[in-house]
Amino acid sequence: MTRQEIDARKQELGEQQLQLAAVMSESDAHASKCIKLGLNFQESYPDDYAAYTAAREQYNANEEELAKLEAIEPEFEEPINSPD
Repeated sequence: MTRQEIDARKQELGEQQLQLAAVMSESDAHASKCIKLGLNFQESYPDDYAAYTAAREQYNANEEELAKLEAIEPEFEEPINSPD
């Protein structure tokens, strides 16, 4: 991968991370309520729980890919010579 390709993928993953974090934070109010009332979050709000779980799994997978991208040594690119 070239530096440009790595940077573009990192940007894409960063944007996805923000969206996934928003999904996870949306369920925080219901999760807090369940904790305070001694309820089971998964049983009380199954849709929120499913959305949170899926978002968390994708978030973690993206974190792993971002770490791998950081470790990649970019391919050498020949400089583009512009005509003078």
